[in-house]
Amino acid sequence: MVEAGAHERTENKRVKTATGVKFADDEEQCIGGDHKFEKNPAWLQERLEQFDNLYAEQKAKFDAFPHEEISITLPDGNVKKGISFETTPLMIAKEISNQLPDKVVVAKVKYARRIATLDVGLVDAMDDKTEEGEDWIQYDAWRPLEGDCEIKLLKFEDPEGQETFWHSSAHILGEALEREFGVHLCHGPPTEAGFFYDSFTGHDMFKEENYKQIEEAAKKVIAEKQTFQRLVLSKQAALHMFAKNPFKISLITNKIPDDGSVTVYKCGNLIDLCTGPHLVHTGRIKAFKVIKNSSAYWLGKATNDSLQRIYGITFPSKKQLDEWVHFQEEAAKRGHKRVGEHQ
Repeated sequence: MVEAGAHERTENKRVKTATGVKFADDEEQCIGGDHKFEKNPAWLQERLEQFDNLYAEQKAKFDAFPHEEISITLPDGNVKKGISFETTPLMIAKEISNQLPDKVVVAKVKYARRIATLDVGLVDAMDDKTEEGEDWIQYDAWRPLEGDCEIKLLKFEDPEGQETFWHSSAHILGEALEREFGVHLCHGPPTEAGFFYDSFTGHDMFKEENYKQIEEAAKKVIAEKQTFQRLVLSKQAALHMFAKNPFKISLITNKIPDDGSVTVYKCGNLIDLCTGPHLVHTGRIKAFKVIKNSSAYWLGKATNDSLQRIYGITFPSKKQLDEWVHFQEEAAKRGHKRVGEHQ
């Protein structure tokens, strides 16, 4: 059982406690400007229209790629047949068991032959990490396979499954914060004990009385069963898409080479710089809770803009959340008892 205060993980670069990448030590970044809470800001729709146009162009490229038979090898050595740019890991899960697709959170894929791909020159804006050249890659379970490969199907109980589950939950939190407060999102990773999102709110600050509003907005996102969509962008297209968010512009400008590309993921009207992978849709999350809030600094530097950080936790069932809440309450009681005995 995870503890509420244990928000870190060390074995995976995607999961972290910092606010993101570090720039030069002498480079100060107070870039947020004059900003305040605003419900459903106009730029949400503007950004969505840009995404839809580019996503249609990307779909045409995928449709033009060769659709041919591929071999998909499971961990037990069993080989399934599929069609490139059509067959997904979830389809393979369905061939194994009718119940398995509902349990699969994410896949891992190791390509022996990639027939075609748009994933050339990809850079993670948060880590300077490229996907190209890696053996096993975490892969959206709903994303069509691109060639002969080995795959692993992971559930919430697996560390990487839990990581993806909470990563997608961070995007749900981000969507709620944008919808309800019009914040400038900065960085929203999964952690060992859930997830958080840093955002710039100007002079406004989140308080505990905001938790219910955030949770209700998140529950609406979950109820809508929004699918996740992945889009590969050039640097210039990314700069255009995030023109209203100075923090995303800073990341793109400083971390993406001029000839590089980056991925964004969409769910609902949230569009965010992200390497993924993500759940098939937001409805896979059955319980959502805001844990706490705090302040942070952009890029972890005290001379930069002050940010607001919201922490959350989610589970595939309400029972698991209830058990988690009970565990936290008992841990707090034990902590108070130890303090009393010490005094």
